[in-house]
Amino acid sequence: MKLLKKEWLFFIFLALFFPLYFKLKPTLNEIISSIDFATLRALIALLLITTALRISKFFDFLAIKTIDKFKNERRLAIAFISLALVLSMFLTNDITLFILVPLTIAFSSQIKNDLTKLIIFEAIAVNVGSALTPFGNPQNLFLFRQMDIGVLDFIKTMSFIVVPELVLLFIFVFLLFKPKTLEIELKEKVKVDKFLFFSSIILFLIFIFALENSLVRYALIIIISFYLFSKQNEVFLKFDYFLIFTFIIMFIDFSLLAKLQSIQDIMHSFKTDFINVFNISVVLSQFISNVPAAIFMTHFSNDYVAIAYGVNVAGNGLLISSLANVIALRFLNNSKVYLSFHKYSIPFFILSYLLVFLIIQKFI
Repeated sequence: MKLLKKEWLFFIFLALFFPLYFKLKPTLNEIISSIDFATLRALIALLLITTALRISKFFDFLAIKTIDKFKNERRLAIAFISLALVLSMFLTNDITLFILVPLTIAFSSQIKNDLTKLIIFEAIAVNVGSALTPFGNPQNLFLFRQMDIGVLDFIKTMSFIVVPELVLLFIFVFLLFKPKTLEIELKEKVKVDKFLFFSSIILFLIFIFALENSLVRYALIIIISFYLFSKQNEVFLKFDYFLIFTFIIMFIDFSLLAKLQSIQDIMHSFKTDFINVFNISVVLSQFISNVPAAIFMTHFSNDYVAIAYGVNVAGNGLLISSLANVIALRFLNNSKVYLSFHKYSIPFFILSYLLVFLIIQKFI
């Protein structure tokens, strides 16, 4: 029951598979061919490295050393949200939240200030920051593989939407976080595994080089071998296997869904120009989350930039629009926080959508 609650998304997609299977009766080869193994290899490599970085405790140490230098809520918010932005560009949005949210909760127990709003904005921040790079979030990693462009070209392309969202985010932070004094009494000490941290950084550089040169399968062998033979087995124990299983079942489900005649009729009724693909990606993400929306949309359009813009802008809408939102809020175990989340996420989503829409209209 605990597993069902934690991995609810996987089980939803698994349940969806069975009616689709009996309706379409795909062969085993068709099912296997629907899985994007290139994306899976890259995701596994990235998750291994980011899991190791999290275990190394370096970022826990960094955050603790930083937090006591800020004396009020606004400075604290700027510090942690800036950290969330930077880390999410390289460690993926969900891994960044696994690092920052527990730390934020730990700090909140040592001060009188309520940091719930900060956790909400950490979720918003990782959705914004992760949009910039091909390894910032799963949907970007998938779409990057389809685009067949370099890492720097991808970053340049995504900066059109990320820069205005960054400006908007810090306007929100400045207006909503007041310079209210913090009473901080930090006592926690963290021991950093320096070997694991620096070796993982080297592996991350190898991964980026491999991603740039379509050599990820070889980088994955190096990464797995290193963690196996350097006695870093804890990386495999804490690896998020269900995230990989969820991606596999998503690839299969959305490939089958795209073959349904009724779905094809609906999708073909829309025009496939940049704006329409962008808007459909935005709307679809609000109901099925942005990663499945990205996978689904590629069956009907090869305008991967429009899809990338849409699914990334959509991440800060409804709770389900991004898994990062769910990850951040489930740490709090408070049903009331979901209403608070939408109080901030929906206005931010509407304004960021309008900004990006105007930029698309003018420059693309």
